[in-house]
This record gives sequence, C-alpha cells and structure tokens, in this order.
Amino acid sequence: MSLIDKAYFTLEEIEERWQLPHRDLAYLGENGLLRLSVRVFGVHIESGFFEESADGEWFRVAQDRCRFTGLQDLIERDVFRLFREGQVEVGCFHAPEREYRDLLEPTETVWIRPLDLLVRREERDRVESQHLIVRKGSSPPSLRQSNDYRQVHSAGLLFNLGPVQARVVKLLHEAATSSNPWREGKLILGEAGSACTRMADVFKSQPHWRRLIDSDGRGRYRLRATQR
Repeated sequence: MSLIDKAYFTLEEIEERWQLPHRDLAYLGENGLLRLSVRVFGVHIESGFFEESADGEWFRVAQDRCRFTGLQDLIERDVFRLFREGQVEVGCFHAPEREYRDLLEPTETVWIRPLDLLVRREERDRVESQHLIVRKGSSPPSLRQSNDYRQVHSAGLLFNLGPVQARVVKLLHEAATSSNPWREGKLILGEAGSACTRMADVFKSQPHWRRLIDSDGRGRYRLRATQR
C-alpha cells in the first residue's frame, strides 16, 4: 500500500495496478481513451480559443500567457508518435474543443520520452469507472472491522462509526470483491438507510473519512484502503 496520497502516477504504476501490458496502455493513450500527461517546468504557454469570422475563416483569440510549471496533457497524435519513435517534440498540448494551448517563445517546443509519461489520479479513476478496468485477481481492500463494522481499522487509522456509516462501509467492502468496486453514492446511502443523499453529510463526523472511502468525482464511491 502506498503511504503517499499521489496526484499522478507513472505508466509503470498504472501497468502494475491494472495488470495490462504496455502495448494495451499505448493503445488506450493513442486513441484518447486514456489521457496521458507530462510534467513541465517553467515553459511559456499561450492559451485561448478559436473564433469564426463573418467570412467563415477561423482565427485564434489569446486569453492567457504565462510561465507554467506542472502537468500538461498530450494530444493523441503525439502519443502515437512517441510510442513508435521513442521520443517526440511537441509544440502544443491537449485543450478542450475549439480551444488551444501552445508553447511560445522562448519555449517553442519540448522533447518527451516514454519515461516522462504520467497519469493524473482523476484520469486513472475516470478510466477505471468508465471502462470497468480493475486489477485482476484483486482481493478486498485491507480492512479490519469489529462489531459489524462499527469499529474499522484502515490506512493506519481507527474509525468508530455510527450505524449508518457502518452499513455504508460494509456495503462498499462487499462491493470490493466484485469485478467493479465502484458504487453509486445515492444508492449506497439509500440501501444503508440514510436520509441524506451526500456521502460528505453522512461522514461529516469523521474528519478523515476520505482516507477510508474514495470518490471518482462523479457520484461513485469505493473503499480506498490499499488503493494506490
């Protein structure tokens, strides 16, 4: 179990988690099914959008120029070239439709290698939820409980849970043995007998509950114990 709450992961970590060969991750990346990212340092970026003129011509409208350090997402064509050529020189990054994110002087291009590739945590969770990708042969998350889940040991913490909280954790622990551990939050809460419709409201008495339960940001939840 990783002791670090990571914001992103290497491809090697994703391969190990999903137990997929490298060629399958390459397929997902170059077809836009898995958005791959790179970490850049002090690059100059212009971002903006495309607008159509009265005569049907498209032109760029710049919104921001900055010196940027952090994660940027790659375009599929660059991922495709990267896996075949071993490195690729990029001058722009992925942006929403009709928007752009380009490098500009003095940083006109950057070179990317396969070892530079990263996957954001939210992207990893999105793909797992949307495509039902789970670790093969995985066992239920490591969790010790007593008194019908009223007392739970997980992630190095002891949780003393109320009856509804305990039933939620029990249902998510049972879900962890299935092919897809994610469950709709509202359904789980209803099954647990809660009058609340938000997981945060049910667990507001537990300041560290997010170290026990993971969210995909789209209303689904699973046990976080031993999840990397």
